[in-house]
Amino acid sequence: MTDLTFDDVRARLSAAIREAGSQKAFAARAGVSAGFLSDVIRGRRDPGERVLAAIDLRRVERFVSLRGDA
Repeated sequence: MTDLTFDDVRARLSAAIREAGSQKAFAARAGVSAGFLSDVIRGRRDPGERVLAAIDLRRVERFVSLRGDA
């Protein structure tokens, strides 16, 4: 499992949109509105489960110790 930043996710999303041919086509395939997708691309909203699933990702929340202990 590789940790990704939001910028990494947006880059993967942009590639998937290019592959789909348009934002509208990708949004329809993912089952979201084109407006929502546009907001995700611009960083105004976080990608939801449908968008993430469409690019073969899922959100996992992690907590990391700042002191180096387990």
